[in-house]
Amino acid sequence: MHEEYSSQYSESPFDEDNDDATKLLGCGITSPPQLLGSGVASPPLKHRFLHLWPWLSHSVLMSITLVFFVLWARAPSMDNVVLFSPALEAVESIGIVKFEGTFSSNSIYSTGPLKKIDSAWDSVSFDGRRPVRMTLEQLLRTGEKPSPAMVKYPDEYGGGYMATVEVFHQLHCLDMLRRASHGDHHYHHGIMHESDEEYRTYLDHCIEWLRQSAMCSSDVTMITREWVEGIATPVSNFDGRRECRNFEKILNWVDEHRVFVPPSKMVPLDDNVNLPSPP
Repeated sequence: MHEEYSSQYSESPFDEDNDDATKLLGCGITSPPQLLGSGVASPPLKHRFLHLWPWLSHSVLMSITLVFFVLWARAPSMDNVVLFSPALEAVESIGIVKFEGTFSSNSIYSTGPLKKIDSAWDSVSFDGRRPVRMTLEQLLRTGEKPSPAMVKYPDEYGGGYMATVEVFHQLHCLDMLRRASHGDHHYHHGIMHESDEEYRTYLDHCIEWLRQSAMCSSDVTMITREWVEGIATPVSNFDGRRECRNFEKILNWVDEHRVFVPPSKMVPLDDNVNLPSPP
């Protein structure tokens, strides 16, 4: 390209003038500009970059915006988020179940000798509160963060964090209220409450917890009301239908994952720190 330029203009009558002008201006240009295919000199690379820069930056910004939009569109909303629990693998629907809601209904949890009823409740509340293990990864997936106050299993028992499944806590609270209705005060599953105030605090905790649970689930099943002979006011028909989970399968899952530690071994580990008050 340089040779073509030189041969094309070497015999120009303006060569001498151009040489003098170059010397006077002191430009020191030693290489001619590059020519485009049409013979027109192309602008320097820097100028071309500056000319294209607004378009390049605009394209980059549009690409970033598009990526964030796609990520936002694919992100699940809070309504679609399912809180993690290791016991989710045991959750199974058994379909629509008709509740037994009449006042004369027979149930092992309400009918029969009191000792037999107590035994039925023990199987799903006190005994059912048997603890299971959660790994650190599982704990983080629940949304909780490790705390030095959390109870951990000793290494000889496999380590991990101690936890129980919520449904058994709810049943435990119901059993507390049931026993209180029978006058079984202060003594419950081998725990002797020191005072009426302590027992009242325990019961109030259960009432408040069950209130939160009921309002959280907010069952919207419709309950009809019916006229009954000899009763002046309408009577609610509680024999409604609801979609239920397989409780026995969850109970079996807990039994299979139970980690039993003798009371003598259930002590704070070296890295545990006690909370100043109950959570």
